[in-house]
Amino acid sequence: MQRSTLRIGLVGAGMIGRLRARALEKIPGVRLVAVADQDEARARGLAGDRDVRVVADGTTFSHDPDIDAVIVSVPPAGHELVGISCLQAGKHVLCEKPLAASVAACEALIQAAAAGGACLATGFTLRHTPAARLARGLIDKGGIGEVDHVRAYHGHPGGKDFGPGWIVDVSATGGGTLMDNGIHMIDLARWFLGGDVKAMTGYATHHVWKLPGCEDNGFVLMRNEKCRVALVHSSWSEWQGYGYRVEVYGTRGAVRFGYSPLWLVHTQGEPGGVMKTKRHYFPKYQIIERLKGWEWSLVETLVADLEDWIGAIRTGGTPSASGKDGLEAVRIAQGMELLGEC
Repeated sequence: MQRSTLRIGLVGAGMIGRLRARALEKIPGVRLVAVADQDEARARGLAGDRDVRVVADGTTFSHDPDIDAVIVSVPPAGHELVGISCLQAGKHVLCEKPLAASVAACEALIQAAAAGGACLATGFTLRHTPAARLARGLIDKGGIGEVDHVRAYHGHPGGKDFGPGWIVDVSATGGGTLMDNGIHMIDLARWFLGGDVKAMTGYATHHVWKLPGCEDNGFVLMRNEKCRVALVHSSWSEWQGYGYRVEVYGTRGAVRFGYSPLWLVHTQGEPGGVMKTKRHYFPKYQIIERLKGWEWSLVETLVADLEDWIGAIRTGGTPSASGKDGLEAVRIAQGMELLGEC
């Protein structure tokens, strides 16, 4: 018999862990019951006045009878140990992106999920923005005809000051921009192509920050089994600030969306004829984000991401971004680093 309330353990009390906790509070039928972090003060700060237990080691959640599912929100190199122990014990797991710091670790997590009969999800939150969801719906309804190709770009200024220190530590992440912000674009490109990547090529450059093992620009060209093509560029040298855009072109139109602020443009028609264009600006996000800051919109996206995972747990289904999706994105990101470095 399934419990009416899903009891969640959270591993990692950093910035994203804190926002995950806020998102959980907005979802009915779910309760955060424990938080684990090696920094006890940080964990207690996240717990605050919530009725939440604090422990130092997330692997203890694997044998905790009061926990049904676990969110792993620590650096990627820490996903494997905690995730495998919990999955093998039958605890459902959501790992932040990337799924793990290596292909082998991703494969081990998937095997553990199968062995424990548990649901494994990858936190590809950009699938769950209103723009991405609208784009997916328009494409699925034939709004651009048959998908032909995808262009995706994600950039920010990079450097040690952009995010926590471990972001630029290859031993913690498994790479540079392609395993950081680029992993989102790789996932979205796969998602919109509608099939596994069968061939790829690309280059990674290290001319700006010169961080050991961490490329500051990555360029990926991939195709699926139907010869649909995607071009992805990820950057740690976007001097104009944080932003991304995704363009999906079809035989009878295109959908383009991006941030910041959140927007989407849908163009539809017949080749050689008049194309009609409709623009979407998501005013709620633009106005409230300006009043409350970027964390507000990220929490809203995290709510949608968590609801998708929780729905899969309750129904025995597969989350939108599964463990396999996480594995394939890491395979592509790390494959580019091996194919070409400049």
